[in-house]
Amino acid sequence: MNGKDQSMKRTVLIGAAVLVIVAAAFAFRNFSTQGASAKAPMSAIVSLSVDKESFDGSDDVLVHVTITNPNNYPIRILKWFTPLNGIERSLFTVTRNGESVRYIGRQIKRAEPTEADYITLEAGGSVTADVNLSEHYELSSSDNYEVMYDVTSLQLYVEKEIGELNNGRLSSTPIKMFITGREAPAH
Repeated sequence: MNGKDQSMKRTVLIGAAVLVIVAAAFAFRNFSTQGASAKAPMSAIVSLSVDKESFDGSDDVLVHVTITNPNNYPIRILKWFTPLNGIERSLFTVTRNGESVRYIGRQIKRAEPTEADYITLEAGGSVTADVNLSEHYELSSSDNYEVMYDVTSLQLYVEKEIGELNNGRLSSTPIKMFITGREAPAH
């Protein structure tokens, strides 16, 4: 073999070695990312249900909200963004014919959350609360409505072990119902 052939062979071997190293690095990155994501996504699942699909003008528009922890470890959720202690801000996206319906409920301003402001949902656990939408949203027109639970916050979740706040979102798939118009409640 002459010098040129040896040089070419060495270049091919070096190129192959670099390729193997790069491939191994990507494989390791994907493996370590998958392992971390088993705990990283702190999220809960929100589901909505109603007892009927049509509400008369005298009916309370009652929606059952269930928040479930699908993870295999406990998660901590800022309860201000749940209906567990009543509604203190808009927690739903309510639309009529694709147009947003106005939130008319309370708007509570708060200081930074403390440890006591979070609830713990054990692995696989869930909590349920009922919300009367007719007390919190302007449902003055008789029509079909679409309701979706939808909140985001930079402090929605806290990782207990390290006290780190995590941003997150609680959202549901939309449900549809017919609501006969009613006067907005006096606040």
